[in-house]
Order: sequence, then structure tokens, then C-alpha cells
Amino acid sequence: MIKVVSFDLDDTLSDSNFDTLIWDIEIPKVYAKEKGLSLEEAKKIVIGEYDELWGKIKGDWRDASFWLKHFGLKTTWRDLLDMVKHEIKHFPEVKEVLRFLKEKGIKLIIVTSAEKKFLKAKVECEDIESFFDKTYSAPSDFNKDKKDKEVYEKVLEDFDIKANELLHVGDHKDTDFLLPKSLGIKAVLIDRNDKEGDSIKNLEELKKFLE
Repeated sequence: MIKVVSFDLDDTLSDSNFDTLIWDIEIPKVYAKEKGLSLEEAKKIVIGEYDELWGKIKGDWRDASFWLKHFGLKTTWRDLLDMVKHEIKHFPEVKEVLRFLKEKGIKLIIVTSAEKKFLKAKVECEDIESFFDKTYSAPSDFNKDKKDKEVYEKVLEDFDIKANELLHVGDHKDTDFLLPKSLGIKAVLIDRNDKEGDSIKNLEELKKFLE
């Protein structure tokens, strides 16, 4: 019997346009403005630095505040958020599905590779925060650049449940599907573009796994 349903965040509950704007557009724009460079020059420097430090600084790599400080910029995370928070979008079925699951008495959590500030901004949008019993951020809570075995084992420990009492749903085949399944956790791959076999196209289809 499923006692806890765990959701990935990006491309599962919300689209990733907000993240793309922050990393690929807004931070380079701020860098260009504060350093007196063209946007093209700034993008080359900023994105080159992302690539250079990937895998070297663990959880900090996903923290926008780290990068603003790393680049010596005066702009803050709050400034960035105010610029693009209107771009946060949850998929149309999300609230209805979360409400359905809560009414069944299932505990709901988020397990994501997104940094905590991104997570907080997204769950506050459209007030979906109230549906969740707990959230886990691999970079912020575990100093990891992505979800791994330790993250899932912590969830099982915190909720005092067996692996087969947890159902995780997410869009990344390795970290959201194959990894949890290897631990005995029930997992569902969501592929909204319908490119992967053995997957669901939207969260409405999740209901059939709980009947």
C-alpha cells in the first residue's frame, strides 16, 4: 500500500522555463550590465564558468546566490526572483491531482535536485505549498548536485516506511526512475513529450497506480 507519494519538481510539477531564464538570460544580463559588457560577451563568460565548475562545488553549483557572489555582482536572489517570478508555471492538472491524493490520506513530498530557493519560489506559486508534508532539496539539504541513494533512504527513514510504500514520480530516467526502483521504491516516469516508453504523459495518469 502506498503511504507517501514523492514528486520531482522541474518538468514534473512545473515547467523549467523559469530556471532557463534565471541561468541563461537574467544572470548574464546582470553580469553584462554591472561589468559593462555586451550580452553576448557576458553569456560566454557566465556559461563558461558554469561548465568549468560543474561537478566541483556540489550543491553550490545550483545556488543562484552563490553565482551572484562568485561573479562579484550586487544583484541579489530577490532581485532576480522579482524579475521573472511571473514566469513560474505549474502544469494544468497539478492542483487537482495533489488534492485528489491528499483526500485519499496519502502524504505528499517533493524530492528534487533543485536548490531550495528555487523550490520555495515554485511551491509558493498558486499556493501548492500547503499540499506537501515535506520537501527535500538534494543541493540544499544534502550538498549534492543531484538526487542519489542517500536522499531516497533519508525519505524512507523520516517517514518510517518500507521502500514499497513510497511512490516516486519524475521526468529523469536515471534519478527519478531507475535509481528509486533499484532501491525497491515504486517509481513512475513522466514524459510529457511522449518520447519514452513505459511512462505517463501527465499526472492524471498517476491515479491508476493508486487504485
